Amino acid sequence: MRDLAQARAYYRRQAPPVVADFALAIDAELLDLRRNPAKGSPRYGLQIGFAGLRSWTVKMFPYAIFYVPQTDCVVVIRVLHQAADIPTHLGQ
Repeated sequence: MRDLAQARAYYRRQAPPVVADFALAIDAELLDLRRNPAKGSPRYGLQIGFAGLRSWTVKMFPYAIFYVPQTDCVVVIRVLHQAADIPTHLGQ
């Protein structure tokens, strides 16, 4: 996924020791979302008219995972920095 590749590249340049922690944090959040898919906020999905879209903030990092829960998985739509213009990026 392009969003994660860009975030990893940023951390590799700016804070190399953090790259592994970022990957672990993303993996942990995705596992938790798979187990508890309804825990994310529907705020942005409602704001942009994207039915079922939910978001969840990554612990210890300024990123949010935007996903759609399915019966047996979650489909990740984007992983965006929280300072980004999120509605605009979700519309892309």
